[in-house]
Amino acid sequence: GDPDKANEEFRRELEISPTHVAARLQLAFEHLKRGEYAAGLPYAEEAVRLAPRSFAAHNALGRLLLELGQAARAVGELEEAVRLAPDSPETRYALARAYTRAGRQQEAARERAEFTRLDKLRRALRESTPLPQESAAKPEQQPPI
Repeated sequence: GDPDKANEEFRRELEISPTHVAARLQLAFEHLKRGEYAAGLPYAEEAVRLAPRSFAAHNALGRLLLELGQAARAVGELEEAVRLAPDSPETRYALARAYTRAGRQQEAARERAEFTRLDKLRRALRESTPLPQESAAKPEQQPPI
């Protein structure tokens, strides 16, 4: 689909339902992907305010803050994201980057090691998951990985 059209729909959703966290997160992550960090920041900040127990909200805000050069604030948000979802390799990687930028090398090394461990585990699980016999015969019916 067209990301600009989708973003417009998310913005319309926010006009109707200003507390719609998922729409805020979609817009925050879309701005992050496009390198429009300052534009994504208010969406992520509001998502955290509306859903303080949301891993995705803290993850989005931390990653945006990191890209905006606010390493200390990014560390706090990413630490909270890791606390809420400790098995997310992507968040561990972002936290390692934030620690590095904040001059916290020992913690950065610990998070890089944890990212590597989780990433290897995820890859091993993907490679070792056998497909059911009927799925192997009909590839179009295989579940997405």
